[in-house]
Amino acid sequence: MSNLFPYLLPFLAALVLSYGLSFVVDKIAVQYKLMPNVRGRDSHRRPLPRIGGLAIFASFLVVSLIWFLVIDRDFHFTRMTILGVDRRLFGIWLAAFIICATMLIDDLKGLSAPVKLTAQIGAALIIIASGVGIDFISNPFGQPLNLNSIYVPIFSYHGLVYHFSLLSDLLTLVWLVGMMNVINFIDGIDGLAAGTSGIAAVTILLLSISIGQPAVALLAVILAGAALGFLPLNFHPAKIFMGDSGSMFLGLMLGVLPLISGGKLATAFLVLGFPIVDGLVVAGSRLLRGKNPMTSPDKTHLHHRFIAAGFSVRQAVLSMYVIAALFGWVALRSSTKTKLEAGAGLVLLLVVMIFVLAKLKVKSQKL
Repeated sequence: MSNLFPYLLPFLAALVLSYGLSFVVDKIAVQYKLMPNVRGRDSHRRPLPRIGGLAIFASFLVVSLIWFLVIDRDFHFTRMTILGVDRRLFGIWLAAFIICATMLIDDLKGLSAPVKLTAQIGAALIIIASGVGIDFISNPFGQPLNLNSIYVPIFSYHGLVYHFSLLSDLLTLVWLVGMMNVINFIDGIDGLAAGTSGIAAVTILLLSISIGQPAVALLAVILAGAALGFLPLNFHPAKIFMGDSGSMFLGLMLGVLPLISGGKLATAFLVLGFPIVDGLVVAGSRLLRGKNPMTSPDKTHLHHRFIAAGFSVRQAVLSMYVIAALFGWVALRSSTKTKLEAGAGLVLLLVVMIFVLAKLKVKSQKL
């Protein structure tokens, strides 16, 4: 417990700031009528602000800037710097700003899918350029698979040749863009994305402490505070939504945190297993129906299945919090050799749950 004490103050700072800024953003949105019309798939019945992500991002940025640059400059990810700032941290802040700003425009005015995808790819490339990547994949049958075996030269500067690591950088790009969309996928019901992201960030905090990565732990606890501080106004019945600016930002950060200090993909998958599996199942079902998996909203997500089976919104969200916490607990308890088996078991559990919920839906319709 004493290991958690140094992280309590930044957590509370982000939590309180996010909570306060949520009220401010809500008031501004109502005053200037920045509220989109209700969509057919929405669970609410009156227009509500959809720019709450600004409060989440702002609280994260302010607290992380203060902690990393003022309070404790000994926290770092690499010795390399940009403008005197840790290179990886600089890349994370810049990418997060770009994705939040772009998606805020989308929340207010609407952007086309290609424009949003371009912003996601751009943010991911900034992260990769800062030195964050998936360097290897664990192999339960032998040595880890090295993803830095194929390099493509890009340009040279002052005698240094900069390369694109074909396998590592491509996989990192897909992972980060995927995670942004995965968290965006589950942001379809009051409090789900904020609560699930908070649980995932706390899991990463505990994992980072256990393996001696204090900088990752600090960033994770600030993210947890920012997400959970927004939750009181976002829990059912929600007064404000985070919008794409919030869900894409949280997805980017949750994608980065397991990787920033050499994290493994298996660990990242377990921590974020529930939204990943849900996203894959939904995308697969859309493809089978001949729909675009990214731009064809429907009611096939797990939270929709819970509600269709007769659960209330709160019951559905709390049930999925339990699922997310279960994935996190398994990530904390699993060894390197058992992560694959644990992940497979949890995926099977979710598939069975989807099947059971479908049966309950049919039964409730007959009644």
